[in-house]
Amino acid sequence: MMTIRKSVRIAVLTVIAGTLAWPGVALAQDAADKAWRAGLQAYQQGNARACVEQMRTALREGGEAYERWGWIHMVLGICLGQRGQRDEAISELQTAKELVSTDQERFQVNHALAQVYMARSQSGDYDRAIAAENEASKYASNGTERAAVAKTLGQAHYFKESWRNAIRYLEQAAAARPSDEDIAQKLGRAYLESGNADKAMEWFQRTLQINRNNSAALANMGRLYLNQSRWTDAVRALEQAARLDAQNMTVRSMLGRAYLGAKRYNDAIQQLEQVVKARPQDGNSLYNLGQAYQAAGNNAKAIDSYTSALRYLPQGSGTRAECLYDIGFVYESVGRYEDALAAFEDAAAIKSDAKVTEAIERVKERIKRQKSGASS
Repeated sequence: MMTIRKSVRIAVLTVIAGTLAWPGVALAQDAADKAWRAGLQAYQQGNARACVEQMRTALREGGEAYERWGWIHMVLGICLGQRGQRDEAISELQTAKELVSTDQERFQVNHALAQVYMARSQSGDYDRAIAAENEASKYASNGTERAAVAKTLGQAHYFKESWRNAIRYLEQAAAARPSDEDIAQKLGRAYLESGNADKAMEWFQRTLQINRNNSAALANMGRLYLNQSRWTDAVRALEQAARLDAQNMTVRSMLGRAYLGAKRYNDAIQQLEQVVKARPQDGNSLYNLGQAYQAAGNNAKAIDSYTSALRYLPQGSGTRAECLYDIGFVYESVGRYEDALAAFEDAAAIKSDAKVTEAIERVKERIKRQKSGASS
């Protein structure tokens, strides 16, 4: 769960201490005064639950006068966000937006609001986060705040899969925060998705210089190596990623593919069996498992895996066409020529090429000879 950054908490404390008259000094309301002071102390200590309880007490006991203090709503909204009560956090921060009076407060409220939208991540929330962070950028007064804006904008575009914009803002954030592994890793992924393998590798390597155990960077580096058919390099990166994140079936699926490419068929089978046990409707992994069984010489299990894969691979997809070709080839190798012909013809209906055409003609000839031999 994404939480409001500690730096936001420190900056808010600076705002409160440096620019505001305390409500408790101006008002003789001891219960409310005691509550907001306790809430502020809890906030400073990172105790979001106590902060929420005390700030709500302050607003309840202080009445209309306290309701007008934007920073109370701001701190309450941040703590609600930290507790995962995001709709309530948004409501409090929206109230704070209408009440705060300084540029630094306006920055903090909008920046905090963007973080809550990022964490909630419902339909449209990344756009709302971008809008809030763009508003925050109007009031950013130093490099630290501008870097925080760039990081949030980069992350929002990253999760929207708007890779060009993600790169633009994450590059800005990385320039200010060269030791931030999350920024570096996301930059690598954004470059990978945009097709720039060299820049992707550069940023994955930077990430691993910061933290050699960053599993996301290792997994995406492995994916890059898979794309380049660099099987040994892919195995090395993905084995390490799998050790660090043992329950990540996407990593294990890629590792199975890497073993398959490296001709380590038993290792591929071991990995892919784990994946399909956890994700029995994963058509791609079932297909890769079939390939591993076929390469290992287990035709019966290859047919079973290919048959299962065809239940889930999308109609008309290139992977489905390849799976149909491969199961046809296995059928042919075990003498099931009619089944082979049906599979090859289904593959040709999706994607006809010389390989499939040749297979169809070859199997038709085998069927003809088989029937001729039976009749004689």
